[in-house]
Amino acid sequence: MSNKVLVVGPLRCGVHKVSSVKLAAASVALALLIACAAEVAFLFSTTFMMGRIPMYDEFATRDFSRWNGLAKQVCCNAAAVVVDAPNWNSKSAVRFEINFHDPLVKGSHRSEFRLKATEFHQLYEYGFKIFVPPDWQSDQNEVVVMQMHNVPDIWKGEWGLAPPLELSLLNDTWVLRTARGRVPTWVDQRGGIRTDVPWSQPFERGKWSSWSFRTRWSLDGDGIVEVEKDGDLIFQRRGANCYDNLLAPYFKFGVYTPSWKYLSAPPEIKTRKMFFTDVFARALKS
Repeated sequence: MSNKVLVVGPLRCGVHKVSSVKLAAASVALALLIACAAEVAFLFSTTFMMGRIPMYDEFATRDFSRWNGLAKQVCCNAAAVVVDAPNWNSKSAVRFEINFHDPLVKGSHRSEFRLKATEFHQLYEYGFKIFVPPDWQSDQNEVVVMQMHNVPDIWKGEWGLAPPLELSLLNDTWVLRTARGRVPTWVDQRGGIRTDVPWSQPFERGKWSSWSFRTRWSLDGDGIVEVEKDGDLIFQRRGANCYDNLLAPYFKFGVYTPSWKYLSAPPEIKTRKMFFTDVFARALKS
């Protein structure tokens, strides 16, 4: 009797151990499968299901027929509305507006439209006209109005990064920011990212300004970034200008205040609005 007990006991233990190993392996495999599927879905939507290129919209149709649902990152209908363009007769514009108490969009306070991801080594041109309201009040919370945002390689363990090119308002100043380099990953936590502010200038309230951005995204010497304001070249860089991602950056515009989500109390200025028209994007011959 005692021998049977000694034999059967260990065998049962062994069965439980084998089952636990199989269950753990299956769980890991399932998690990897789900992660891969999520990555494929993310890359597919970023490449094919966002706003298209070429694009031109002066919002004369008084709607957003050129922008599908995934291209609009807004919390609610009031966050993006077509209106009569301020100080411009017989012209339409989109008014982007965010309020501190609105629901978060993509984890932050934003009302933006975006286009699809682009290709490396291809020359693109983007642009718009933007109107800063005459009653605009400045503070220390930066308001981003344009981003050339990277597409993170989630499968490599990437997290949020500064856009390779960004235009914002801070205090009473236009601020142009750039970022580029090797992205930290699971394997290499250090990476090698460089950020800078190559241009800034006081802005005028109650006035339209025209902007154009020419980019050829590259990690090599053929990279190009050129920015014009009201027809004047204000910034130019040749050479490496982005991150080592699988897909090249995409264009976004609107109103975005990244610092709001870190505030422990509402800011003094709780609402931000901005007007855009004549938005365009196109690929150019190199």
